Amino acid sequence: MNSNINIKIITEKRSDAIHLCNESIIHNLKNSGANIKVILLNDKPFRNSYINFILEILNIIKLVFMINRDDIVLFTDPLSFNMLVSIFIPNKKYVIFYHYERDPFYYKFIPFLSYRKILGKLDGIMCISNFSLIQLNSLGVDPKKCKVIYSGVNHNLFKPSSLRLHSFDYILSIGSEEPRKNMKNILQSFQILNKNFPNLKLVKVGKVSSKNRETTMKYIKKLHLTKNVIFTDYIEEKDLPKLYSGAKLLLFPSLLEGFGLPIVEAMACGCPVVTSNRNPMQELVGPEQLTIDPLNPDEIARICKVILSDNSYRNAMIQKGLERSKKFNWEITAKDTYDFITAEHK
Repeated sequence: MNSNINIKIITEKRSDAIHLCNESIIHNLKNSGANIKVILLNDKPFRNSYINFILEILNIIKLVFMINRDDIVLFTDPLSFNMLVSIFIPNKKYVIFYHYERDPFYYKFIPFLSYRKILGKLDGIMCISNFSLIQLNSLGVDPKKCKVIYSGVNHNLFKPSSLRLHSFDYILSIGSEEPRKNMKNILQSFQILNKNFPNLKLVKVGKVSSKNRETTMKYIKKLHLTKNVIFTDYIEEKDLPKLYSGAKLLLFPSLLEGFGLPIVEAMACGCPVVTSNRNPMQELVGPEQLTIDPLNPDEIARICKVILSDNSYRNAMIQKGLERSKKFNWEITAKDTYDFITAEHK
């Protein structure tokens, strides 16, 4: 890699899967010898949303003066308010695109700009799946400036482990509990499954807003699952392989994702995956794992039952998943990212 090329990465403080992706890409870019400088912004340190909004505006002004004229700029989140700085700098500009649900709210207050127009002014967009590329194309973004670069998995960490975090039998659910994560159907399918496997637990992992947790608890009480669902809001990354390896399966029937990092982490740890028959979930698992209609609790439960009841079939899924997970590697992701954003400078 050319150490004379300066890359500034604009990212922000967060605690979700995107944060893990950002850390992994940055770490591997630095390890490969690229001249990287990270500008980490904390845009939401206060409880008052109006104060945070003012801070975001100030951060945009600050960014203009922190970026040198010869820097290549990489934004890690196209939905961030910080993306607006791209209209004030002449630099080569790139972004990592995850998924699209709706335009960021702040474009409603900017009459001369739109989300599509901002994306169109970028020099390149990295899509983390073919699904996110299709979403971009539907927005009218030129596909010639887009490239699919999959997120990866740290195979030194995420691999089968003989250590366990729990001694009981459980299926695993990872992620926030916002509507697109499909918690209602996860719980309904688990209730059906629990009739055949009364000792089985559902371990739910991930940080959640109080509003979404309240909704989840209403479902749990309605379905009489209070004693069968275990919440673990945060698990250190080093312990995740033990969690995946000990699970009977990962249940991930999401309605919308840009990628779905738990899917590839689970496969790398030898954990069977039951996920949606929608992309990008279906795209990630390929034919190696079982996909289901995420809106059909009976079908979800039936497929889970097959895996729980047939050890030979489950072991075959494990082996196929381990092989499939090799397709996703952070070192390859970092190299492809560097090659894409520096192509004209070589």
